[in-house]
Amino acid sequence: MRPVDRVLLAVLTLDGFIVGLLSVAFLNVYVGSVPVPATALIGGLANGVLLWLAAGHTDTPARMLPLGGWVIAMGFGLFAGPGGDALLFTDWRTLLLVVFGAGIPVVVSWSGRLPEPRGTS
Repeated sequence: MRPVDRVLLAVLTLDGFIVGLLSVAFLNVYVGSVPVPATALIGGLANGVLLWLAAGHTDTPARMLPLGGWVIAMGFGLFAGPGGDALLFTDWRTLLLVVFGAGIPVVVSWSGRLPEPRGTS
């Protein structure tokens, strides 16, 4: 893997972390009195795109690093904070976020349609 590919993979991993933080931050959005967990679908699609982009730089398991950054952000974001915040693990929207956020990239990976890495000179 070329050095530029490693830098781009690190940037994609950071992007995965940011997508995870934003997904958790906006998980409790309501429209009127109805909960709308749109960030579950948006986060899953963003993770799928990040995996697609990472696969263009490596064919090793390192292409899953953006999803790893997302999982770490989920771990940080879903636990109770120092102010006595409530845990979000008890809500159905959290399950939906985990299913879509990790499920879409896994389906993309298993589909066998990821791009081949670009030139490895």
